[in-house]
Amino acid sequence: MLTLVLLALALTCLLITLLICRRLGVFDDRYAAVRSYARLLEKIGDVYIGDLDNDVVSAAALHAAVDALGDRWSYYMTPAEYADYLDNVNNRYVGIGVGVVADEEYGGMRVTFVYRGSPAETAGIVPGDVIIGVDGEDVTSLELSAISGRLARGLGESVELSVRRADGAVETLVAIYSYVFIDPVSFEMLESGVGYIALANFDSGAARSFISALDTLMEQGADSLIVDLRGNGGGRLVEMTEILDYILPEGEIFVAVDKSGREDVTRSGPDCVDIPIVVLVNRYSYSAAEYFAALLREYDRAVLVGEQTTGKNRMQTTYELADGGALHISTSQYLTPNRVSLYDEGGVTPDHEIPLTDEEFELLMFGSLDKNEDPQLRQALLLLTTRAR
Repeated sequence: MLTLVLLALALTCLLITLLICRRLGVFDDRYAAVRSYARLLEKIGDVYIGDLDNDVVSAAALHAAVDALGDRWSYYMTPAEYADYLDNVNNRYVGIGVGVVADEEYGGMRVTFVYRGSPAETAGIVPGDVIIGVDGEDVTSLELSAISGRLARGLGESVELSVRRADGAVETLVAIYSYVFIDPVSFEMLESGVGYIALANFDSGAARSFISALDTLMEQGADSLIVDLRGNGGGRLVEMTEILDYILPEGEIFVAVDKSGREDVTRSGPDCVDIPIVVLVNRYSYSAAEYFAALLREYDRAVLVGEQTTGKNRMQTTYELADGGALHISTSQYLTPNRVSLYDEGGVTPDHEIPLTDEEFELLMFGSLDKNEDPQLRQALLLLTTRAR
């Protein structure tokens, strides 16, 4: 009896071991590749004459493994890269929350804007202030990049700033570094009841800000809308579909197709915003941005103005790894409700293709192109203001 019990236990352990090995891929090519890589690292460590940083080597190997897929939208991120990625997709960064330019009169950096609720606002910094000192050091003779380097700190750290006010008074203020939310939406009323919304991305907070901006514009009397997606690099599916659901009538608004060919369809509700829309796009209107534009046109709800977009039809999922890094990898393709692939179409072709000069394009990308000198925006205004009302 004891012998039988011991044999049963041994058989159970063997079966469990076999299952674990199968789960880990011990019997397939993946395990052989892992063993080869481990032996490679061991041999490098044994014989390499130079300095060896195993973390750098491993990160390079992980990057190369994903790069070998040949998919431009899939990549590995180190723990530091992943932390930056999370900040970007959450529309935030660690800082004090100011925009600055070099001050030509006094030296130092002139504050051009202050984010609402930021450490700078809490400390009392206002637009027009000139930062002339950092932690007691005079920075008026330094380049902007050098001053920015002096201001680099981590979350929760503080900085002492010497600030010259508009009246010439100099004050010392202390700001505590925290997360600063960067609102991806800016908006204003233009001429003849045309509302204008510029959307920088579809990352966290984009839908809430966009819908709030649209409601505000309509309360102010907007009866048509320009949505500026030039330079919008895409973002999160949930943010994009929330905006589409708000604008469009009931129907399909997103079709994802997994590797087996199974479709996952997102639909909008019956409520919608029924006003004429022009969408501005360019070569940097990417991913969710070009899909958003294509879908509004497919629903016959918008006219597109600008330049040809890139053309992308793969959706990525991010998986956090044991080392604190992450795998960002294509897991499905997406199609419009008419089952159109923007990749196969070579991107979105505007209804009105209006090129910009190199100078205009550079000013646009830096946010410095005057609206009155923007031919794409002027064409959008013309389409809305000359329509039959």
